[in-house]
Amino acid sequence: MNTDIKQAMHVEAAKSFSSAEANENERRWNDDKIDRKNQDSTNNYDKTRMKLNFEIGSDGKIHSLGYHEKPLEVRLQERLTELGWKPFKQDSKIQPNCCARFIFGGNHDRTIEMAFGNQAVNLEKDADNSHLHRCEEIEHWAKDVYDWCTKRYGQENIVGFQVHLDESSPHIHALIVPVGQRTKSGRECVMWSAKFGKNRFEYGQILKEMHTSLYEDVGSKYGLERGDSIDGRNVQHLHKRDYIRKLTKEAKQAEKAIKGLQTMIQKLEAQIYNYQTQLEETDKSLASGQIELREYESRKSEILKQISEYQSKLEDKSNKLHEKEQELELLTKDAANASSVIQPFRNYKVDFTAPQIIEKPPMFGTDKWLERQNKYISNQFTAIVRKIEYLYMKEAASQVETAQRNVLADYGELFQLRRDVKMLAENYDNLKSIFETMLDQMANHSIRSKIFAIADALICGTPISVSSGGGGGNFSSDLRWDGRRPDEEEEEYRRRCLMFAIGTVKKQNEKKSYRKR
Repeated sequence: MNTDIKQAMHVEAAKSFSSAEANENERRWNDDKIDRKNQDSTNNYDKTRMKLNFEIGSDGKIHSLGYHEKPLEVRLQERLTELGWKPFKQDSKIQPNCCARFIFGGNHDRTIEMAFGNQAVNLEKDADNSHLHRCEEIEHWAKDVYDWCTKRYGQENIVGFQVHLDESSPHIHALIVPVGQRTKSGRECVMWSAKFGKNRFEYGQILKEMHTSLYEDVGSKYGLERGDSIDGRNVQHLHKRDYIRKLTKEAKQAEKAIKGLQTMIQKLEAQIYNYQTQLEETDKSLASGQIELREYESRKSEILKQISEYQSKLEDKSNKLHEKEQELELLTKDAANASSVIQPFRNYKVDFTAPQIIEKPPMFGTDKWLERQNKYISNQFTAIVRKIEYLYMKEAASQVETAQRNVLADYGELFQLRRDVKMLAENYDNLKSIFETMLDQMANHSIRSKIFAIADALICGTPISVSSGGGGGNFSSDLRWDGRRPDEEEEEYRRRCLMFAIGTVKKQNEKKSYRKR
C-alpha cells in the first residue's frame, strides 16, 4: 500500500464570505483578471483547462461552472436569511461563524489520473492543454463527495460545490452552512457547535471521525487512503502558517540550487563534448600524417586527462543534483501535507517465547514438580508483561511530553492572538474616528459634492483640480495616489477612491483652518 496516496480534506470556519472569494470559486473572471492573478508566482490558473471545471448544483446534477444566475455570496445570504441568521452588531469585536469552507483533494498524481486519465498534461504556466477532455472518474468522485456532504449537512445547506481542474491538482470547494436545532424551540438555525463541536477537543474528535467517514464512503473507492488529522501534531513548534512559509522558503532555495547544478552539469557536458571532438580531430591528424605519433600520444594523454577530470566533476554534480531533487520532493510533500500531520501511538512488536513446561513429570513428588514448573512459567510471563509495560509507559510519556509542547505552542499562539486583538481594537478606534469625520463631512453639502467629484474623477482615471473656495485658486493634494492595483476588485477600488477623496478634502480643510489662524 502506498501511504502517500491519501485523501485530503481541509475545513475552515468563516464569519463571512466575500464577493471576491465567490468570484474565485465560480471563476467569474475575464482573461485580463486571470492574467493579473497569474502574475503572482504562486498562482497557475490554466485558461485552456477552465472549460473543464464544473460544479454540482442543488439538484445533485453536474453543471458547467458558474451556471447559476445568482452569485455564490448572494445564495449564501439567502440561505442565512431563511434560517433567521442575525449576526452581532457591526461594532462588535467578535462575530459568530456562519459557514464552513471545505476543500477536498488528494494525492496529486491520483487526482490528475482521475481527471484526465492517460492524457498528457502540461502543468507549466501558459501551457496549452486545450486538447484535454474531462474523464468520468473525477465526476463520480465529486458526486460521491457531494453525497457525503449531503448526508452530514443536508442538501439544502450546501450553498456551493465547485470542482476546479485548471490548477496544479484537481480539488473541490464546498461552501456549507452548519445547521442545528435549538434546545427549547426545536427550530432550525445556524449553529456551528452542532456540526463541529463546542470546543477545540470536540472539534478534534469530530475531525477524526470525518476523515474516517470520508475514507470509508469515498476515498476507499478511488484508491485514496485515509487522510491524517492535525491532532497531536508537533510541527517544529511553529504555527502552521509559519511552518508552511518555512517549507516554501526552503523549497525555493532547493529549486534555486537545482537550477544552478543543472547549469553546471550542462557546462561540464559541453566541455566533455568539446574535448571528445578534439580527440577525434587528433585521431584524424595522425591518420592524415599531419602530426607524429609522439605528439599524438602527448595530445591524447592531455585530452583524456581533461575528460577524466570533467567526468569526475560531472558525476559529483549529478549526485548532488539527485540529492537536491530528493530534498525538494520531500519538502514539497511536507508542504502539501502540513495541514494533516499526525504523531501516531507506536505499536511495538515484542518478541518473546511462550512459557512452556520444560521437564517431564516424575513418578513421585508431583506436587513439588508442579510448584517448580508454575514458578518458572510465572517468572517468564511476568518478564514479558514487564517488558510490554515498560515500552508502552515510555511511549505514553513521550506522547504526554509532545502534548505539553503543543499546549505551550498553543499558548504562544493565544498570546499572539491577544496582541492581534489589541492591534485590531486600536485600528477600530482609528477607523471610528475616520468614520465620524466622514459623517461630519457628508453632512455639509459643498464638502460632500467636492468629495464625490474627486472620487468620480479617480474612478474614471481622470485628473481633477479641486477649488479651495473663498480665496480662489486651485488645490492640488499632496496625498499619494497609485491608481488601481493589478489584483484589486472593482468594489474595493471604488471604496479606496472614496476614502482617498475624503482624506484629500480633510487635508484641504485643515490647511484652510490653519491659514485663518
